[in-house]
Amino acid sequence: MQHTAQVLELAIFKVKQECVAQMPTLRSGLRETLKCFPGLIDYRAYAPLGDDRVFVDLAMWESLEYAQDVAKAFREGDARFAEYAHAIEDLTFMSHFAVS
Repeated sequence: MQHTAQVLELAIFKVKQECVAQMPTLRSGLRETLKCFPGLIDYRAYAPLGDDRVFVDLAMWESLEYAQDVAKAFREGDARFAEYAHAIEDLTFMSHFAVS
């Protein structure tokens, strides 16, 4: 059996009310930004059903190191993430998981 180093990154967050309508555009920009980093396999964005402002982002990375590099850039205020980060009111959950 072959083991893989792929990592799933899960982020659950609440968006500011005034930014909800901008999320499709912001997510398109985020997708392009993530492509600039090495190791991205896939990115999927989920929107709430109804009036809830809780969104979910899933990204698959080739390794934990690649995932952590991007998370660090986001956390440290990399300008490429500025608009997306500004829209987030509260980061509820963010973690990495091994594929099993």
